[in-house]
Amino acid sequence: MSLEDMLSELLERIRGALEVDTAAVLLLDEDRGVLLARAARGLEEEVRQGVQVPLASGFAGRVAAEARPIIIDLDHAEVVNPILRQKGIRSMLGVPLHVEQRVIGVMHIGTLVQRDFDEDDVTLLQLAADRAALAIDHARISEQRAVTEIMQRTLLPDALPEIPGLRFSVKYLPAGAGIKIGGDWYDVFQLADGNLAFVIGDVVGRGVLAASVMAEIRTALRAYMMQGHKLTRVVAMLNDLLVSMGRSRGATLSILALDPEAEELEVVTAGHLPPLLIEPNGRTRLLEQRHGLPVGVRAGHDYQSSSYPFPTGSRLLLYTDGLIERRNESIDAGLQRLTLAAEAAAQRPDSPLADGVYRALLDETPLEDDVALLAIETMPLGNTLEMTLPARPNVLSGLRKTLGRWLHAAGADENELFDIALSTSEAAANAIEHAYGGREATFTVRCERNGKQVTIAVRDNGRWRTTRPPGGGRGLEIMRALLDSVEVDSDEEGTTVKMTKELSRQA
Repeated sequence: MSLEDMLSELLERIRGALEVDTAAVLLLDEDRGVLLARAARGLEEEVRQGVQVPLASGFAGRVAAEARPIIIDLDHAEVVNPILRQKGIRSMLGVPLHVEQRVIGVMHIGTLVQRDFDEDDVTLLQLAADRAALAIDHARISEQRAVTEIMQRTLLPDALPEIPGLRFSVKYLPAGAGIKIGGDWYDVFQLADGNLAFVIGDVVGRGVLAASVMAEIRTALRAYMMQGHKLTRVVAMLNDLLVSMGRSRGATLSILALDPEAEELEVVTAGHLPPLLIEPNGRTRLLEQRHGLPVGVRAGHDYQSSSYPFPTGSRLLLYTDGLIERRNESIDAGLQRLTLAAEAAAQRPDSPLADGVYRALLDETPLEDDVALLAIETMPLGNTLEMTLPARPNVLSGLRKTLGRWLHAAGADENELFDIALSTSEAAANAIEHAYGGREATFTVRCERNGKQVTIAVRDNGRWRTTRPPGGGRGLEIMRALLDSVEVDSDEEGTTVKMTKELSRQA
């Protein structure tokens, strides 16, 4: 039976056995310090209206706070819940729900006529509450377990993005299941300016609350970053938001933004373990900086950022404390073990970095805490670059960033890079706007270099609409003015725009 069905059946039997008019169960939300009406018979409005009673306040609050049975006459007692008076309840008896010395809620009964509840009534109701408490606790744990696991699966990225010249690998390993799951998470997404954001974090606590806080942080953080705020401002805004919401919404995290064209990495850390950078020459360094406080601790805290070169061949590890912390061991020992594992894994370039580090540190080690491990590796771009992209305008900034990195490697100067990137962006925008209308589709961009000559082909599989938007239609003129040649080939299977330009030098 579901928890609601079980409680409803239980309360109906209690009403009959004790010959009362109402019976209800309120369960304790420990994080918020309130009792929530979960089931009722004769007082169904308590559940429908979502009655909440603070601990130590009102009748049910006193029963839970004092952990003892209480009998009241409503004609002479103060009650927080107005429904009790509206229903005309005159007398009430409430007992705590105990599980292993913990109060998990309150069960109370009431009558519409004056009644002096005696010791036999108290004994019988407490006996029913004691028998029910364990079943209620088990049902609630199962409910929380299901909710938590669904939230975890939903909130973590389904798949890491595929970006030419970058390789991502990840390991996510919960130490337990259900309500034992912690708040570790990672995220990878592209920003509006084409840069890439990497996030790693660990929420205080476990279970449903930790998972819900992780959802709040992940959503707010993405929103702030997509609005174009600086990383330091993003973390400060997130911190103030969590402090304002209360309820122990603390978390450590690191946010990083990579500009793949400029090959630069910006890092902001809020109480989290330092990212590990492996430079192209194999040298490792922990990106330790002046750590800000974890978010959600103190409003108005200022955070600082640091920037690091991230050229081709660089590798980066982001991780949570479950990867390196061991009982009765210093954190420095764990960081040293991580550094050695990363150096060894970097010697095997054919294997994803996260896999190698995981095998070295945790392959047969029992987990004491959740583990999230995210690795980012930059790979050389060859003479040919091919991308298949969704036909949506928001992919253009990322396309320009990747193309810019490839053109730098080809030896293009700033003017040549601008001309080629702008022309490619125009061709791609035309494919997005004209070929497919509003339907979901993809287009391809193929880049080749042969000596000093660069050739870019943008291909769609749609049929171009003949109408042009106001002010449109100048894309081809721009391309032809900036490049050596531009050819447009259309048929029933789609359109290809082929562009070439001779570079002044060769890489």
